[in-house]
Amino acid sequence: MNLVVYEHITSGALSDEQLTTSLAHEGEMMLAAIVQDLLQLGQIHITVLRDSRLNQPDWLKTSSNITTKTCANRQQYEKHWNNCLKNNSYFLLIAPETDNILLCLQQQVIAANSIYLGCSIEATQLCSDKNQCCEWLHQQHITTPVTFSADNALLDKCLLDQPYVIKPIDGAGCLNTLKFDSLEQTREYLLTLPPDARNGLVVQPYIDGPPLSISLYLDRHHIELLSINQQLIEQQAQQFVFHGCVVNTVTTSQFTEQQAIQLAIEVEQAIAGLSGYVGIDFILSKQGPVVLDINPRLTTAYVNLAANKKHNPALLLWQHLQRLHQQEAYYA
Repeated sequence: MNLVVYEHITSGALSDEQLTTSLAHEGEMMLAAIVQDLLQLGQIHITVLRDSRLNQPDWLKTSSNITTKTCANRQQYEKHWNNCLKNNSYFLLIAPETDNILLCLQQQVIAANSIYLGCSIEATQLCSDKNQCCEWLHQQHITTPVTFSADNALLDKCLLDQPYVIKPIDGAGCLNTLKFDSLEQTREYLLTLPPDARNGLVVQPYIDGPPLSISLYLDRHHIELLSINQQLIEQQAQQFVFHGCVVNTVTTSQFTEQQAIQLAIEVEQAIAGLSGYVGIDFILSKQGPVVLDINPRLTTAYVNLAANKKHNPALLLWQHLQRLHQQEAYYA
């Protein structure tokens, strides 16, 4: 069984750009965790694309079941990626929603008649747009922040004077996420931006409470709760900075497994096509969870989950792969 495990930041896709050390480290940790977990479960051959500027870690060098395609420039990356699309049946993608990167990669996999181990295109597309996603969840009676486009936030005269958060409409983590203490400060900042820069931003009321997330694996309407996570987010001046997360340390007095599963059921029923690894980010307000983001992919929480596991968190993906492989052999 051959599987491409693709992590965008470390893949060589950015080989003609300066590589951000923190993002490369985060991507490396996710890639290492899922690949090593999969290799522990059975006979599988994994292909990874690798930026030549990065060191070769031991887990890549020591396993005979990993093929590494090294990319020194964008041309080599395109060649290796296209070869993967032609010669492999199964793909697991770890990529940001920013600039529709995850969506475009997923579309390429499906166009190549390969199997994408994750959400449907429609679900990925919806979850990649914070404005549309929050509006849709609100229509499905799931609590989310009231979300405005930046231009509408400037024009709406009915907004309350309170703290607001400005973030990219397709951002990942806390990238370029800013908090302002008043409506006046929020509007003053937006007015400093050119119109084309405002087009990619949304504005939401700041919600007070601990930032949490839940990690899930969804397979044929079966929901497996992998972990409840505490998000480590620091405010530096007006900028939020994401420092990762800690898994399964949230006390039941704060948020129980039953509450997490109920939230997961509500989101899964609200958004058709959620599948595979999915993360739900939310603020635990005094009134209950307020959903901020649905991540239609494996998230950073997997790293700590793999390190502190009581069982292998790749098992459900492995079982899914086995079923697909058996079906493929049956119809061959």
